[in-house]
Amino acid sequence: MGFEPWKLLAGLGLFLFGMLQLELSLKGLGTATFRHMLRDRTRTPLQGVIVGTLSTAFLQSSSLVGLITLAFVGAGILELKNALGIIFGANLGTTFTGWLVATIGFKLSLEAYALPLLAVGTLGKVFMKEDSRPWLLITLVLGLGLLLLGLEYMKSSMHFLQENVGTDSFRDYHVAVYLLGGIIFTALIQSSSATMLIVLTAVHSGVIPLVTAAYIVIGANLGTTITMLMGALRGSADKRRVALSHFLFNLVAGIVALLLLTPLLHLITDTLEITDPTYSLVAFHSLINLIGILIFLPVVNPFARFLKHRFSEDTGGGARFVRRVPVEVLDSASKAISQDVGRLIDKVLVLNLRTLKIRAEEQLHGFAAEAVYLEIAAQTPTYDQQYADIKKTEEDILTYAYKLMAAKSDEEKSARITQLLNGARNAVYSAKSLKDIRQDLIELRMFSDNQEIADGLRHGSRLFYRHLLELKEKTEAVLVDEKSAALKEEIQNTHQELHDLIYRYIQRGTQGIASSSLLNINRELMISHESLLSATLNTLNDGSS
Repeated sequence: MGFEPWKLLAGLGLFLFGMLQLELSLKGLGTATFRHMLRDRTRTPLQGVIVGTLSTAFLQSSSLVGLITLAFVGAGILELKNALGIIFGANLGTTFTGWLVATIGFKLSLEAYALPLLAVGTLGKVFMKEDSRPWLLITLVLGLGLLLLGLEYMKSSMHFLQENVGTDSFRDYHVAVYLLGGIIFTALIQSSSATMLIVLTAVHSGVIPLVTAAYIVIGANLGTTITMLMGALRGSADKRRVALSHFLFNLVAGIVALLLLTPLLHLITDTLEITDPTYSLVAFHSLINLIGILIFLPVVNPFARFLKHRFSEDTGGGARFVRRVPVEVLDSASKAISQDVGRLIDKVLVLNLRTLKIRAEEQLHGFAAEAVYLEIAAQTPTYDQQYADIKKTEEDILTYAYKLMAAKSDEEKSARITQLLNGARNAVYSAKSLKDIRQDLIELRMFSDNQEIADGLRHGSRLFYRHLLELKEKTEAVLVDEKSAALKEEIQNTHQELHDLIYRYIQRGTQGIASSSLLNINRELMISHESLLSATLNTLNDGSS
């Protein structure tokens, strides 16, 4: 029987399609656990490495792990240095496929096991309700069946080469040929696991020697970064940083592996006495990724700082965090909305202080909102540009939130998102109330006869914003309730004091702007303060007030 290239390609296609089915099923079955691990078990880069290794070994998808990690970084849930640990660990976790194939893939007649799995999997996919838990389990079974059948096809397609091609045929090429072959092939099929599978099959069949296979694996390790690099070109700064970190990690690990290839293979085959070439190759694959971790983990903090200086943050208008997080990653999507609503409130704070002619640099000094003020001040926008940015931010948040709620989300998350949207609307309403009386406020400051009212208005507003900023820093529910109750009372008292002052002016017949305008200023100021307080309460703790 001659060489069967179509059988080899069919086997590769079945293997890749099986990997996609596995990823689909495990994404539905296992990523909730992974997300909880990310939140609770990645407080240090070392913990990130462990979580990245275990989750990738289980989920069998470093791209899925990378997607969720990027989303969590974009939402502010994960620090970049801890996310780097996960990415490093994912490189090691992806070698688990090679160990699995070397352990059982070449020891058993896989077709006998694949056919029952395919029978159950295909029939189940047809007759079961889509996206249900049983359907996901059946998809897992189908994926395993496809993997086994694909591997069997590739094994059998190698028999001709095993009998007719000697390993000496692959010794005459330059090292760069094998490296480039691994890089290009992996970049084209977007799966280092598939490249590893073909190389393992060739090594097991005696078609290529171990040294040649090691060169190809080094190239494949670098080729797997190409997809992430291409996808990050138009991504957020954090996405580009993580993609660059992945590339540099694999590049450095590959260079070290090239320089130390002979001693590393000697360590595996002679010292550790792993003589089976398939086991030797997967051990080499794991070892070069472990070396990368040992190189980068001790310097992860300066490496994270280096990455942060490579790409500037997006300081454009509109929402920031929701741009970085796909709506499919529900946990971090909700967090991203919360981050952007909080930032929207800070933008409104800055604009309102500008409207009231209160020095923002003094009022916001020492509070979190100061960062947003400094960012806006550096851009020196006009009043209308600031207000337009606030409206755009609200629109970005609303659009993203409606897409998120259209996706699958439990009732608790939907209720929280609705609460945050109320916060966004209240914040914008606060800015609009002051925008509507902006011209009246300008006229009020121009008339000396109304100076007492103007001073009272600014004094009451300074107190309100100072106390509101203090409230924003609270985290305990009891303190929030106490402070918010005091603020509500303060708003009413300020409104009543100004109301009484305005009526005394009216009774005395004091000159200045129209009394109706004064009453309107007082009413809109109260509405603005109440709206901003409500918006702030919507973002604190669980949003209860």
